[in-house]
Amino acid sequence: MKSLKQDNIINFISRIRVPAGWFFFILVACIGKFEKTWPVILILIGEAFRTIAAGTIIKNEKLATEGVYNIVRHPLYLGSFCIALGLCFICNEILIWIYFLIFFPATYIAAIKIEEKWLKTKFKDSFEEYKKNIPAFVPLKIRKFQKKGMFSWKLAFKNKEHHNWLILAVVLIILILKSR
Repeated sequence: MKSLKQDNIINFISRIRVPAGWFFFILVACIGKFEKTWPVILILIGEAFRTIAAGTIIKNEKLATEGVYNIVRHPLYLGSFCIALGLCFICNEILIWIYFLIFFPATYIAAIKIEEKWLKTKFKDSFEEYKKNIPAFVPLKIRKFQKKGMFSWKLAFKNKEHHNWLILAVVLIILILKSR
């Protein structure tokens, strides 16, 4: 019974990941100001990771192991982390930092647990082998980037990554305008 209760809590925390992310963008836009410019590089790196991952993954059909998925198992989440961290540094606002430090680890760790449980069920030994060789989130060593994974803009759009580009552009424009 305890395991079912824990699973329900983890599922709930994972499900609030997307709304919590949208709220983070709203929080940044409302109370943030463009204090520093160097973190834009971190944001661009994060969005590049997300875009390449979104243009590579064929969700629910094929285990993604090539391209950025050869560096970390969750490049979309690594990209989101870089974007959020960059926004925290740009604004340097305590409330934004607190929100990020609480919600990011809680929701993304829960999401990773759920996804990996599902991937293990769906792809069995292939996922276990992949998991053994590729770190979940932090690239622990420099690996040779495999170009085998075919990136597709069509797939990136199908996976709705352009929504992230748009909201990110809007938030950055708001921050710039507020800082004048």
